[in-house]
Amino acid sequence: MIRRLWVENLGIRFARLRGFVTGLLDRLTDETRGLHKEIESEGEGLLRAISVPAYRRYLSRWYGFVSPLERALGVVPGLPRVIDPRRLRKHQLLGHDLPALHLKQPDIDALPTCSVPVFIDVRDGIGWAWVVERATLDHPNLFRRLANAIPGDIAFASTYLKCYAGAVGEMWRSFGQSLEAASTSVADSDRIVNAARVAYRHFRRWRHSLDGISPSHAEPLASIGSP
Repeated sequence: MIRRLWVENLGIRFARLRGFVTGLLDRLTDETRGLHKEIESEGEGLLRAISVPAYRRYLSRWYGFVSPLERALGVVPGLPRVIDPRRLRKHQLLGHDLPALHLKQPDIDALPTCSVPVFIDVRDGIGWAWVVERATLDHPNLFRRLANAIPGDIAFASTYLKCYAGAVGEMWRSFGQSLEAASTSVADSDRIVNAARVAYRHFRRWRHSLDGISPSHAEPLASIGSP
């Protein structure tokens, strides 16, 4: 009787854990919905008034966030065990596209960049990586619309938008597997979700500072790692 109850309880705990792990992609989507919708609105704004200057501004702002973030993620202890380091080369693609949009290298080097924290935990790092990976889901639509409007320019300045060309769904599922590898408990999932929220809010504050918008109340960086 006691053994049967022990086995049943063990099975329940295992099922709950699997639910938390496999549902982490959905949980992140749900719990950051308002935040990532705001980020995605920049792409929607670009599509409402497509031009080379607008596209250059769009890529410049992503470069200012992606470049320092990927460099910080590149030195997180243990991160290569859960996420393919080749994912962290999008800043190189952005650096390739911007000169094709008539931005010289000294100008690229002078672009404003977002300050990011030093990550010492894989869970924090992959939570911040979520912001960039989530944005890639919109790339195919952006590319198609831009290719119709400014085909000559987009032909030489779209390596970032085509980073997962033809494999967006596959790469998204692969990132979900990386989340699973980094999350083996409810506490792990909580920490990853919290890190993603902090990342979005930090990105928003930085973008607002570029636009001269007064910062609103947002979660401080000190909350990284706190569920």
